[in-house]
Amino acid sequence: MHYLEAKKQIKKIAKQPVIVIYGDEQFLIESLIQSIVDVILTEAEKEEQLITYDMEEQPLADAILEAETFPFFGGNKIVVCEGSYFLTGKKVRTPVEHDLDRFIDYLEQPVDFSTLIIVVPYEKLDERKKVVKALKKQGDLLECKTIIERDLSQWFSYFKQQYQIDFSKRIEDLLIQEVGTSLQLLEKEIEKLSLFQGTGAIIDEDAKALISHSAKASSFTLVDAVMNRDLSLAINTYKDLVRLNEEEIGLLALLSSQIRTIYQVKTLLTKGYSQKQIAQQIKVHPYVVKMSETRAKRFNLNQLYQALDLCAETDYTIKQGKMDKRLAFEMLLYQLVI
Repeated sequence: MHYLEAKKQIKKIAKQPVIVIYGDEQFLIESLIQSIVDVILTEAEKEEQLITYDMEEQPLADAILEAETFPFFGGNKIVVCEGSYFLTGKKVRTPVEHDLDRFIDYLEQPVDFSTLIIVVPYEKLDERKKVVKALKKQGDLLECKTIIERDLSQWFSYFKQQYQIDFSKRIEDLLIQEVGTSLQLLEKEIEKLSLFQGTGAIIDEDAKALISHSAKASSFTLVDAVMNRDLSLAINTYKDLVRLNEEEIGLLALLSSQIRTIYQVKTLLTKGYSQKQIAQQIKVHPYVVKMSETRAKRFNLNQLYQALDLCAETDYTIKQGKMDKRLAFEMLLYQLVI
């Protein structure tokens, strides 16, 4: 069961004695745990009856024993087992061994006063394992996977409903450009908009003024300025980044990374790869591939290769102290644009 469906059925899910949450989107994992805790425990109970175990340091048997121990003050108890890589195919060295047969026995006869939450910060479970098969029979496995581009509109709708606010598709695109696809960062920005607006629709101008500007986003602006051969914008963006205390070496790394991605995307496009295949091949978000494809149309492969070479030369010049770092970076911008 995916995250949004789980959120809708959270009261039903919270009644299960054992809950497995897996995936590589930590924000969603933490959000689900919090929702389950809020359903089961009162504020007073959270102090004493929410216990967390680290499965990379503590044996699973200890967590099960904790779950089987009746709460001192009565009521319900939640035991969270973090880092439960033993349900995956990933090899993780730990100082402890986990008694999975003991776990399977518990699944057959769990106590009714405890909820055991198994947290697996990994993209998939190893379904060949006996314990995973037993868990699948027991109930739903909750998936918190990395967000892909086609899911973002659904998430924007979800956040708008949560905060009772509305904004345009242009603002959605701006949010993605500024903070990326991290749901945690997106929600923080949307929460900020709702605090300003209250409820209802916020106009583009107000939203643009409120959205945080990150160095990553400004690096995109810098790349666009270079790609559009807009020297004035490139220099001004660079100076803005310096005022944000960004170092030239870091900016150079960001710029090189963007150009390298564009080069890789253009290379794979010429070989007939789709956007989805490119994203999988170079391990970036599909949105990045889409943006890079647009930029790639303006340059040939040789020009992009030369741009990467200039970035490498500038990096060497700065690190060797052969030129003032600000002068070196501005000269790079001149060379890339003109």
